[in-house]
Amino acid sequence: MPRGGGYQTKQKAQVLRYLEAHSRQHITAAELLIALNTGGVQIGSATVYRQLEKLEAEGLVRRYALDDRGSACWQYAGAEAKAGNCHQHFHLKCTVCGTLFHLNCDHLHEIADHVAAEHQFVIDPARTVFYGVCGQCSANLAEQGKDTE
Repeated sequence: MPRGGGYQTKQKAQVLRYLEAHSRQHITAAELLIALNTGGVQIGSATVYRQLEKLEAEGLVRRYALDDRGSACWQYAGAEAKAGNCHQHFHLKCTVCGTLFHLNCDHLHEIADHVAAEHQFVIDPARTVFYGVCGQCSANLAEQGKDTE
């Protein structure tokens, strides 16, 4: 049996390979399905979901809830998850390019400590994602704005 537990299927390897190649992005199951099928991998949506669940259980990918209706996206966890580091920091997600940034910020940890002490609520940094526009996309958008003037 391969490391990480579970039987290693061709589909599981293809899903993992794609997520690893796009490790800085959150990817929905629908996006993954389209990308794999477009890339010549014949795989069904039920198989994609099943493989994502297996990879999540093995700690190789992380699941992020998008809303309270069950929508989710996944990200390759890689070495950070194996080392347990992804639970220690917050995340930033660019709404333009989809890049996920891992943010270790003392100020945010101070806020989390304040919320715990003053409001009796513990924030889970690993599941906390701030959405906005990254510096590169901001610069690109500003440049595009100049081109239209």
